[in-house]
Amino acid sequence: MDDIWLYISLFILGLAIGSFLNVCIYRIPLPDKSIYSPRRSFCPECNQSIKAYDNIPLLSYLLLGGKCRHCKTKISLIYPIVELTTAVLFLIMYLRFGQTLEFVLAVIFVAILIPIFVIDTRHYIIPNVISLTGLILGLGIVGLIAYERGSIDFLRIRLIGFVVGGLSLWLIAIIGGAIMRKTAMGGGDVKLMAIIGLFLGAWKELVMVIGISALTGAIIGTFLIVIGKKDRQSPIPFAPFLAGAAVIVLVWGDQLWDSYLQLAGWN
Repeated sequence: MDDIWLYISLFILGLAIGSFLNVCIYRIPLPDKSIYSPRRSFCPECNQSIKAYDNIPLLSYLLLGGKCRHCKTKISLIYPIVELTTAVLFLIMYLRFGQTLEFVLAVIFVAILIPIFVIDTRHYIIPNVISLTGLILGLGIVGLIAYERGSIDFLRIRLIGFVVGGLSLWLIAIIGGAIMRKTAMGGGDVKLMAIIGLFLGAWKELVMVIGISALTGAIIGTFLIVIGKKDRQSPIPFAPFLAGAAVIVLVWGDQLWDSYLQLAGWN
């Protein structure tokens, strides 16, 4: 019974964090908006402030039928999706890591990746404020884990992951740009990969993230071209594929790596 209440509490916490992430997703890319001002959430269509009872994560969306109470404009489905995704991932991270500092590191990682995923999909940018926040929080928790374990190697591997992650994608961007004779990847993607290396570690984790993101990016990019949503010259944001791959590796990386070695006959 205690576990059930813990899971419910984590789910509610995830919904609340997801609601805050929605604020970040909407406001951070806009030069005239701040996550601190205005203090109250508002409808972007009619600018009416949203009352507290209409701002309950997920529940208010369902009770309002997905529409603003004042102007009846449809509320973007991305809001409940972000809230629900955050809550579900919080539960998954707890089941994976339990009551540990690794769990704290994992949920911070998720809370950084979700707004990056949505903002890059919408605006083709990765705001520096999110990358910097991820770097500071990541360094802090990684340092605490290293101290708790009494292992300088843990800290060293994560710092190597930060450097190698950023350099690897930077080299890929340089080579890709030379081959295609245009910008192949933005600086935001390079920073994101560095942060992924900090949170996940070096070597096999980075190899899996790059491999999975490249494969899924190629498949989805080709599909979008085939159905006419994109053409060969259309930019396709890469951060969503990096973020998705990073979550997969965070949760199932060891199993995927072992399966790969077995298929390759190296294990």
